[in-house]
Amino acid sequence: MSILNAAPVARIVITGSSGAGKTTAGLALARLLGWPFTDLDDAVIASAGKSVAAIFAEEGEDGWRARETAALAHVLRAERVVVATGAGLIERPENRSLIAETRAWTLALAAEPETTIERIRAQAQARDIPIGELRPMLSGPDPLARLRLLHERRAPLYAQADDRVQTDSASPERIAARALAALIVAGRLPSEGAVAQTLRIAAGAGYDAITKWGALADLPERLAALKLPPRLSVVTDSSVGAIYVEPLTRQLRQAGFEPEVFTIPAGEASKSRASLDAIHDWLAERRAERGEALLALGGGVVGDLAGFAAATWLRGVPLIQLPTSLLAQVDASIGGKVAIDHPRGKNLIGAFYQPRLVIADTATLLTLPERQRIEGWAEVIKHGAALDANYFSTIERDADALRAMRPREITAAIARSVAIKGAITGGDEREREGGQRALLNFGHTLGHAIETVTDYKAWLHGEAVGAGMVFATRLGVRLGVTPPSVATRLEALLTRFALPARLDGLSMSALLNATLWDKKARGGHVRWVLLTALGSATLSSSAPEDALRATLAELGASVDGSAPLPDSAS
Repeated sequence: MSILNAAPVARIVITGSSGAGKTTAGLALARLLGWPFTDLDDAVIASAGKSVAAIFAEEGEDGWRARETAALAHVLRAERVVVATGAGLIERPENRSLIAETRAWTLALAAEPETTIERIRAQAQARDIPIGELRPMLSGPDPLARLRLLHERRAPLYAQADDRVQTDSASPERIAARALAALIVAGRLPSEGAVAQTLRIAAGAGYDAITKWGALADLPERLAALKLPPRLSVVTDSSVGAIYVEPLTRQLRQAGFEPEVFTIPAGEASKSRASLDAIHDWLAERRAERGEALLALGGGVVGDLAGFAAATWLRGVPLIQLPTSLLAQVDASIGGKVAIDHPRGKNLIGAFYQPRLVIADTATLLTLPERQRIEGWAEVIKHGAALDANYFSTIERDADALRAMRPREITAAIARSVAIKGAITGGDEREREGGQRALLNFGHTLGHAIETVTDYKAWLHGEAVGAGMVFATRLGVRLGVTPPSVATRLEALLTRFALPARLDGLSMSALLNATLWDKKARGGHVRWVLLTALGSATLSSSAPEDALRATLAELGASVDGSAPLPDSAS
């Protein structure tokens, strides 16, 4: 069923049993969206000027329910609001009518009664009051038994919600991200004028790269248009999978597809031979056939690893890239580079293998932890600094809007980066000697070295690339290649996006040794991508070691370093 024309959601109402986490998860969801939050119980208390227990004692349950309905009607007059309701609100038909009339998206949170009663007891103890005073509906000698009866009575109504999330072992932040993922997959978030772009990448057999706020809603129809078999192999990681797998696989099954999911641990360490073997074993157990697609759902690690698995299983199966991180959307998912790491260096074992389709849903960036979102800006800035001066100026102009995650500016920036990389990789698919594709590695030579010497644990990829760009521009200035004003503007922009620029504590010798494994090295000499102007880069033949060491020292690297965390992670 097509949901391409579904109206954006303007109100979210959270229901569910007492103690399921409606208030804490609602607050977290409202923060992700940038919407105001209302706890309906608090609104009733404020309006009445007395506690829940006092209202029940003086007016009974009917009095409380009448006040609750009035508060709900008031709060749902507003748009772009998240509302957490009492556990019993959903039982009154007039409340259900109010929610339906305002076309609110409903989210039901559920937890086992044993979990919720412990949460309620902890809340009551923290306030030094009986459970019955905190939750009058649970008054009596056996609140757990009462809770079970209420939940059993209300469960059929909770089951009618647009989305349901189990909260027993999840943090409020994870619950909020999972709830938001359902809205994203359904294409129901307001786009605020964001303009979608479909770019045809002329690499391999050619493929579409779609950049759109809400693009995952289109996935079933896009897969159907490719005439792929219904069986799908989805590879994701533990972080992304916990948020997106349930709503995405539900959507695919409703459209007639048969997705199965393989989950790897989140993090760079999963880009390994062991993980690749595990995926191959899983594909073998499923008897995955050559025409059946493999979907890479996640960031750059998932895209690289799953892409390499797709390239090598049965000598190549259709690959669909579904990047959910900023870094993956603007860089890793475009161009067909797939790889795993080797202990000596990053991406040393891999292939060029083009996807059949790339869908970059820019709304997925809302569910990223802040540090992972920040690191992706390094790749965006790289495209402007090395290849497009006008784009660099646009990023400078829109920096505040981009950091604030405004859909229109975010989608436009990602689409521009996709177009830049797509044009270059289309003309230089396999990074030929002297080709322009090597310029996309601006900042990556030292960036990969930073990741290697810190064992891929202390620095995220984008953080390392940001510091690598600062090093390359400082080196270029020292060698007379880069104008000082270019270095000044680049470093100022990286600072606005909270990307690290210092190398304090890192070992010069370790970094320089690690750069020798760079794939651009020739005859034992490292070649550096240097800026000749904003938007213009060149590949140097080499650089004198004294210039390299002096530039590393200028940025804080030392003879004996201990590889600390970057500033953005501290």
